[in-house]
Amino acid sequence: MRLRHDDGTLVHLAYNAGVHPAEDLENLIAHLTRYAVPVRKRLGVERMGIGLWLAPSVADHLIADRIELVRLRRSLEERGLEVVSLNGAGGRQQEAPGPDWAKPERYRYTMALAKILAFLLPEDVRFGSISTIPIGWRRDWPADLHSIAARRLERLSRELRGIYSVTGKTIRVGFEPWPGCVLETTEQALQRVCGIDSEHLGVCLDACHLAGGSEEPGAALRGLALAGAPVVKLGHVHNHAGQARGELPSTRSVLEDTLTAMLSGAVAGTAHIEVETHDLAVPLRTKGPGALVSVLADELNWARQNLTSLGLQLAA
Repeated sequence: MRLRHDDGTLVHLAYNAGVHPAEDLENLIAHLTRYAVPVRKRLGVERMGIGLWLAPSVADHLIADRIELVRLRRSLEERGLEVVSLNGAGGRQQEAPGPDWAKPERYRYTMALAKILAFLLPEDVRFGSISTIPIGWRRDWPADLHSIAARRLERLSRELRGIYSVTGKTIRVGFEPWPGCVLETTEQALQRVCGIDSEHLGVCLDACHLAGGSEEPGAALRGLALAGAPVVKLGHVHNHAGQARGELPSTRSVLEDTLTAMLSGAVAGTAHIEVETHDLAVPLRTKGPGALVSVLADELNWARQNLTSLGLQLAA
């Protein structure tokens, strides 16, 4: 769904379609029909955003066969769906972290996603986002890997600028700070990532992880704003109703505070917000597609209501 901030920023609200992962294009399109279309219809909107996870094999397939890439784009358009963000943190499985940034596989996968996203972006959308891992696990990170990863990020920056020069689309890669990783805090992300290229490399934030970490959320967000670093995507906005259903503790207050901090000011703190329901997906699968569709629609509607209460306007 699209909303407009007072500063003119077009804010995209989507859900993470990695909740029903597909290992090939046929199943990916089938999942869009089975889940995403019913969610869109429940919300009563003609167009809805989804954040796709593409397995490396699917990404390679789409890069190698442009006809298949065109097919995916048309499948999205025919179903009233749009993609402005891809989830690039996973490896062969959505929930597995995959190779770190010292390995060439991580660079190749991310660049494949960047090229795919530049093609999938709607004509009137100028930039897209890709979430990725916080460089690597700190315990497995000897000093010599820092320079290897830095060179890969510098190359990534150059290639993303090249995509812009050809397509006019800015693709931003967001690194999500995580305890125990090379990037544990937003300050470390600012130093190691945004210092290379703050236009194409930024930070992906998880609202609940930020609140549960060692950083004070307000201070972390102010630090990013002062540095001019893009919050490429605010993710994992999930489970506001979990407590009511008796499944998981509610994250409602954390999410409300984060959305307020990010989007109630004169300038939008991010343009991409993604709902995630992975914690609920497993128990819901036994209840059939309708149960997951209902939860996804509820979560998106809750986020939509909170964003409009902050002053954002629904956009066509």
